[in-house]
Amino acid sequence: MKITYKWLKEFVEFKHSPSELSKLLTMAGLETNVIESIDDDHVIEIDLTPNRSDCHSVIGIAREVSALTGGRFKYPDISVKESDGDINSLISVAVEAPQLCPRYTARIIRGVKVKPAPSWLEKKIIAVGLRPINNIVDVTNYVLYEMGQPLHAFDYVHIKGKKIIVRNAYKKESLTTLDEKKHNLSEDSLVIADSERAVALAGVMGGGDSGVTQATRDILLESAYFNPISIRRTSRRHGIFTDSSYRFERGVDNEGVVAALDRAANLIADLSEGKVAKGRIDCYPKKISYPQIDLRISRTNRILGISLSMEQILNILNRLMFTTKVIDDDKIKVNVPSFRKDIEREIDLIEEVARLHGYEKILKTIPSSKVSVSASTRNQVFEKEIRNILISLGLTEVINYSFIDEKYFDAINISQDDPLRKTIKLRNPLSQNWSVMRTTLLPGIINTAVFNINRGIYDVGIFEVGKIFIPNERLPVEKMMIGCAVTEKVEKKIWSKGERDFYYLKGLVESLLGRLNIHDMEFFPVNLSYIHPQKGACVKINKEDIGYLGELSPAAAEGFDLKEKLYVFELSFDKIITKAVTEKKYTHLPKYPSIYRDIAIVLDNNIKSDDVYRIIRDTDNSILKEIILFDYYEGKQIPDGKKSLAYSLVYRTDERTLTEEDINPIHEKVIANLRDKLGAVLR
Repeated sequence: MKITYKWLKEFVEFKHSPSELSKLLTMAGLETNVIESIDDDHVIEIDLTPNRSDCHSVIGIAREVSALTGGRFKYPDISVKESDGDINSLISVAVEAPQLCPRYTARIIRGVKVKPAPSWLEKKIIAVGLRPINNIVDVTNYVLYEMGQPLHAFDYVHIKGKKIIVRNAYKKESLTTLDEKKHNLSEDSLVIADSERAVALAGVMGGGDSGVTQATRDILLESAYFNPISIRRTSRRHGIFTDSSYRFERGVDNEGVVAALDRAANLIADLSEGKVAKGRIDCYPKKISYPQIDLRISRTNRILGISLSMEQILNILNRLMFTTKVIDDDKIKVNVPSFRKDIEREIDLIEEVARLHGYEKILKTIPSSKVSVSASTRNQVFEKEIRNILISLGLTEVINYSFIDEKYFDAINISQDDPLRKTIKLRNPLSQNWSVMRTTLLPGIINTAVFNINRGIYDVGIFEVGKIFIPNERLPVEKMMIGCAVTEKVEKKIWSKGERDFYYLKGLVESLLGRLNIHDMEFFPVNLSYIHPQKGACVKINKEDIGYLGELSPAAAEGFDLKEKLYVFELSFDKIITKAVTEKKYTHLPKYPSIYRDIAIVLDNNIKSDDVYRIIRDTDNSILKEIILFDYYEGKQIPDGKKSLAYSLVYRTDERTLTEEDINPIHEKVIANLRDKLGAVLR
């Protein structure tokens, strides 16, 4: 926001120099710089936060300066010299979307002469960074900066049917704006239309067909209050960012709409030799109310750490043009003016008191607080433990947003009837990329992996512990999940081949569960559209499904434009911790040596190694301590449809050294069970 020093002095009396004024406004929370001097005047630039929409004008800054300095504030002249001809006989206005346009006003100026603006006006327009166009347009820009109210001037002769309609755009309707660009309008965009077509994109930019030209003789001048959210969406949808849309997005003073209209109409008439038609159109069906807030003196002093009297606080509020009424010795009823959109609660008023009193006058003290120590919950303990385990396994933790784009369901090849597509949609998402609450961690961790791969980091091993959100009747069901993604390639190739595979991922899961003292895990075939059909598994503990692991399917990889192989798993944190054993049992190291017996068997290809493992394990649990699969073979010596698996069996007891007589019966029983139950043959 730019203004000039002399322009500001037209509306408030003060004696501070430009640099002193800049420092004063900065100390009050409005970051200000004096950037240049033009014709013995100084341009002042003010960096405003989005909530201070009232300061996007010379009048708004003048109010601040008046409150800070005590100087008398002067409002600009808004009197209008009207001529003959009632405006109601010249134009009619219908607001069909009052929720998007709560107030619409208009005046007509007839017999204007479009020509360059006088030098005093052009200098002010140039000083704030605009380009002079003509006396009509320059006046609307001048009042925009002076009073903070966007205006638009239509060429009255091009208003078909002499009727203005404020409505939503029709389906497939288009508009060519003043910048000569054609826009296909959305049905939720607000437009200003005549009886035949749209003539302006409300609050954003006018149409090219109804703009002011050298041939213009009669002006329809518009001043309105539009819904800020509607203007923001329209502006971003069409990529049009103007001074008008900037102010409407932040909220203009709906009670200042008429004053700005009259101010501009009078200036246009004076500078163009035109005449203002009698009366004005003012469509304001439902008056907007503003909050009444109770401010407590005791709470104000307690929060700020100061001791102001009621008289001092009343003085500050009145200087800021708040209307006040004393309720009792500790309470003031404050009526918020229409131009202060940022004041909604008592704490906002306390901030205003602090600003005007002076932040530098508030002593710096360390706040006192009670520190309580509480024990971590079981979930918190396990969450920390799981993070530590995964980090120790060489993975890096990532934290992704809980919001995703619905397009990711298509990217990872999830079918339309999959429960994962039943999401919670956000009413007002920050962007389309974050439009729904996630029902799986998979899109986030894949995106993170792809982000790194696209930047030349091919050795990726990441995990996330976070919540997913399942729709419910009232509040969503939040479930904690553990997700992981690892790439095939490894940067440091020392003894290994430098590649990871499905078994590496399976090992990560087994290590995680094993260190949580969960040993009854099983792996079964999985049928998921986003997991490779031959390189995936469902993970179960005591027959309960806790998640899946595997290589990302080719279709899912293509959806993310992923050229590298990516291995992922997603496990239920909530189910895992119910199975985890908190108590750890310690035993002494074996006193007596172990005896190893190897066994190689040939069996059908469709028999899983896990089935063999369970049969061997169930044969004996007294001296058979370990079962290690060390070889898998298919080749010339093995019949078609068969495979060879070789296991190392470890026998041991803590009581004595085992003999052949101890081991042989059990070992023979193992072989017999494998033969009888699986049809296995010794190789």
